[in-house]
Amino acid sequence: MTNRRLRNAVIITFVLAMFMGPGPGLRLVNPDASDPGATFTFAGIPIVYAWGLFWYFVQLIAIIVAYRKLWIEEE
Repeated sequence: MTNRRLRNAVIITFVLAMFMGPGPGLRLVNPDASDPGATFTFAGIPIVYAWGLFWYFVQLIAIIVAYRKLWIEEE
């Protein structure tokens, strides 16, 4: 993968994570409080919190990839 394609993939991934974490993605996982069969936890933590953590880790991975592969100082 060329640096340009990798850069674009990292940017798109990071922007998507910023958008989905606190934004409309919450509506996908937030259970209806009136539904008796709704699950409110995932792995022992609230599902909305787990959703935010997932997108935080996506951002973290994008930053690590950018640091290791793209932010290289040229001499």
